[in-house]
Amino acid sequence: MKFSGFKLFRSGETIEEAIRYLSVELANSLRDLTSGLNKLKLLDNFEGFEATFSFSGNDEVSFRHNAGFIPSQRIIVRADTQDIIDGPTAWSKDYVYLKKNSAGSGTATVIFLR
Repeated sequence: MKFSGFKLFRSGETIEEAIRYLSVELANSLRDLTSGLNKLKLLDNFEGFEATFSFSGNDEVSFRHNAGFIPSQRIIVRADTQDIIDGPTAWSKDYVYLKKNSAGSGTATVIFLR
């Protein structure tokens, strides 16, 4: 998103210029800002990464990432299976681990956050 910024209002201008500033310049800037903010995705607002996992049975699966931090939480954004939990292995700044806590296979897309 490219936002040019607000046009500054100079004090001492006439009331007509103040009304024009509020009704035209500021309104245009707010419209542009609102339009850009509405297009943001979840990861545009948070430091994190997205990963897709394939599970089979009760196996723990790992995902190597290069985020440079140990994630503190996760959000499952799509899954065709249930019972997805953190794996028994501790997360690190290089890997995260998840486990499907039931029989069968499945996939899940997960967002990990700082």
